Amino acid sequence: MHVRNCAFLVGISIALVISGCSRDTGELGNSTPPLVAQATPSKQFTSADVAKLKWIEGSWRGLDGDKPFYERYRIENDTAMVVETLKEDGSLDGESDRFELKNGEFGSGEGDRRSAASEITADYIQFVPAVFGKGNSFRFHRQTDGTWHALLEWPASADKPARQKISVMQPWQPK
Repeated sequence: MHVRNCAFLVGISIALVISGCSRDTGELGNSTPPLVAQATPSKQFTSADVAKLKWIEGSWRGLDGDKPFYERYRIENDTAMVVETLKEDGSLDGESDRFELKNGEFGSGEGDRRSAASEITADYIQFVPAVFGKGNSFRFHRQTDGTWHALLEWPASADKPARQKISVMQPWQPK
């Protein structure tokens, strides 16, 4: 699952990041709580909240179906999260995405294509569309085994049913 292709399908290239795989939520049991589709972005975040995300720093490998993808996450000054899509050799593959803390909101993108955090804890961050009904929700959820789950959720539309996708993101070192 590629953040740029999935999570940032909303226009935000969220990098969702070896034996990682996409799974149906039923296989994961209670390890990844469901998204809160009705949530709205919070405007109450501080740099201390962003600092809770240090667990996501590093390079990760995930699968979009059977196709691997690679990403690197970095927290800057406890006010930004930079997400870089990588090639298999570790070099950059396109432009990076940047989630920034501004006026208490932590998010990325513009207008109808903006996603912002509704909740940040020591174990997960929940993003929702900044404009209700415009885009998908996604959550990055830390696991006790050193991996994390990227859960994406799209609402039903006129031509598609509601759907979810989970990728297991595993630590990765470029060749």
